[in-house]
This record gives sequence, C-alpha cells and structure tokens, in this order.
Amino acid sequence: MKHITIHLETSSSNHKTSFPTTTSFWQELWDTYTTDFNTVEIQCWKEEQRHVEELEKIASQIQDQNLILEFTITLNEENCAYLRENSIDENGGLKWFTLLFYKEATQMLEIGQYGSEISLYGIDETEADTFKSLFPESAEAEYFKEHLM
Repeated sequence: MKHITIHLETSSSNHKTSFPTTTSFWQELWDTYTTDFNTVEIQCWKEEQRHVEELEKIASQIQDQNLILEFTITLNEENCAYLRENSIDENGGLKWFTLLFYKEATQMLEIGQYGSEISLYGIDETEADTFKSLFPESAEAEYFKEHLM
C-alpha cells in the first residue's frame, strides 16, 4: 500500500527517549486525518501508570502484551474530543508510545515513538505532499509506492 512516513526532529528526557521537539502539528493532524477512522489502538508502557489509568476509562478492550498494554478505543465524538485535547505530555511528545488508527479493519495511520514517527497509508504522491505540509520543515519525509502490510 502506498504511504508516507514522516520522521520529526527528536529530543529525550529522563522520562522518555525519542519524542518530537514540537507537537504543533497535533490538532491539525487530528482534525484533518482521523475523522474517517472508527477505532484507535494505543500502546502504552505499563510503567506509565498515570497514562494507563487515563486510557482504562475510555477503552473498549485492553490487552496485556508483557511490557506494554494495548487499549482499543472507539472513536466516537466524546473519545475523539478527549484524545485530541489530552494527548500531549507535559514532558514532551505524546503521552502514549504508539497510536494505530483503523478504518474498519485496515490500519490507515500510525503514530509511533511518542509522536516522532508518523505514517499515513493509502495515499498518492499529491496527498503525501499535502500531509507533509502539516509538519515543520525540518521533518524528513519518505514516500513509498509499494508496501506490504
């Protein structure tokens, strides 16, 4: 499947490794690219207890994957508003390690490394250029014409 992957400039802290130096793109990314998706799977490290407790309240399903927990969340109006407004961590980047957005059973958007690596699937080169414009000029982008998922 055709897709673009964006690699953002990163920083690190005592709490996280490799998170983006800016999340200025987050609300526009959310408003523009998640509206057609029905679920998001959020992967969170178990030791990030405060963030785990936050997701437990809105998850429809929780799976234990050893070091991480996977939370499946239905993207209804209430959950979308909550995630849009409450995803940024005070220490930098997103609160959660990975977010996988699905349209029905197909993964369409992946946000990894606390928001520092973002892939949008099923788009042509023109759509990829538009997507890239959401991010700072320092972001590196790679467009793939073929990808086996």
